Amino acid sequence: MTQASQQFTDIGRDSLRSMVSILRRGWLVVLASTLVLGIAAFAVSLAQKPVYQSTATLYVTSATEDSVQSAYQGSLASQQRVTSYTKLVDSDAVIGNALDGGPLGLSVGEARSALRAWATPESVLLNVSAQSSNKDTAAALANAAANSMTSYVAELETPTGGGSPLAKLTVVTPASVESDPIAPRIERNTALGVLVGLLLGIAGVFVRDRYNNKVRNESELASITDTPVLAAVPTDDLLKKQGLINFGSGATLAAEAYRKLRTNLSFVSVDDPSRRIIVTSALAAEGKTTTAMNLAAALAETGKRVVLVDADLRRPQVYHRTGGMGDIGLTNYLKGDGSMADLLQPSEVKGLQILASGPQPPNPAELLGSKKAGQGIENLSAMFDYVIIDSPPLLPVTDAAVLAQWADGVVLVARANQSRIPDVAACIEQLEAVQAKLIGVVLTDVPTRGGAYKYGYYYSSTDVMKKPGFFSRFGKKAPKHQDIEAVLESAPTHR
Repeated sequence: MTQASQQFTDIGRDSLRSMVSILRRGWLVVLASTLVLGIAAFAVSLAQKPVYQSTATLYVTSATEDSVQSAYQGSLASQQRVTSYTKLVDSDAVIGNALDGGPLGLSVGEARSALRAWATPESVLLNVSAQSSNKDTAAALANAAANSMTSYVAELETPTGGGSPLAKLTVVTPASVESDPIAPRIERNTALGVLVGLLLGIAGVFVRDRYNNKVRNESELASITDTPVLAAVPTDDLLKKQGLINFGSGATLAAEAYRKLRTNLSFVSVDDPSRRIIVTSALAAEGKTTTAMNLAAALAETGKRVVLVDADLRRPQVYHRTGGMGDIGLTNYLKGDGSMADLLQPSEVKGLQILASGPQPPNPAELLGSKKAGQGIENLSAMFDYVIIDSPPLLPVTDAAVLAQWADGVVLVARANQSRIPDVAACIEQLEAVQAKLIGVVLTDVPTRGGAYKYGYYYSSTDVMKKPGFFSRFGKKAPKHQDIEAVLESAPTHR
């Protein structure tokens, strides 16, 4: 196989996988559309009145002499007449005569719309049918119209001077009462409704996917930026309730995701590690504060000294969610009411201290961009191994962009199925405009059904080292999680 053929095959496989993935995400829409239209078609069919049809068959004969040639010519004449006779069935003369023949209870218009005539191809047979919601009426009208046709054709085909008709119609098969209606065809209509619903559902899923600009998974987030996706945090009801994970209470999917974030941060800039990190997002309610809190707790789990700074001076959340005092904190330092060390508050996590936002100021951006703010963060950096800073969203206000000048880098947070791709891209452009270093991105609230977060949901570098037998092959005892990361951080880097 040539390289071009291989590339074409790979593109086809990727396209097929993408289509399957889109359908898997939208299977509920497809199912709902199929069921709704199928049930609707079934219900409409049941609500319709049944329609019965009866058909009478007539034979066309043309007058001929007894010779073979004359008989052949008569047959051709009959075939030519049949087509003309089909036009007579809805004439006033035929319908009026049919209705005069018996009490059918129909008007001329109703009878005309109920009658239909057609010729059997390459034959001299004429068919007259009638449809009605009453099966007896359908049969009676078809027979009445057939008898009226025989009389009317005989009248038309009689020469002006008198004599025998040149052609005549003979009823060979009278219309009979049919017990089975021709409409509605419930099975066919229901199947057609199901098929149309299925196709509309599939089309709707692809159209929605085409115009949906929300971040749904890691691959879509990675396509926006050249920086790595540091972690994908799964949906966790406990995380939504309390915000801060107790990393000592056992392994959970969310806890392991934040540990993965911690580990990946150590690999992003090996030569110039980021110790002062701003955590922000495009808009509110995308998980930035939760990410900042749990990143700080995950770093403290390794024995590092960590301080969590609530620099969201507009809508502070950290002190609410950690049980601290919000009226004493960063703005007190910026006003000169005390040193950083005096304003720190302890937390329930060993090794983690909190610097709350303090009293809400009228000019948050100016305060965060002041040299006093930069000096304060520098002081905290000297006191702690890591300074994690929770900041306001980037798009509504400029606080995070202003604050970025005092940090080593920024972690951008997006929420699955909520954050919009254009918003995330705008944040990245804004950070580039102020020459802030984007360390990486984090995706929060990732659905846990199927996919990457099944049991044994992923293998990071630490997960591989924790697999049974990894260290036994080297005659060593498997270390704890903290020790694993110490091994990783001290490992030589091969470039």
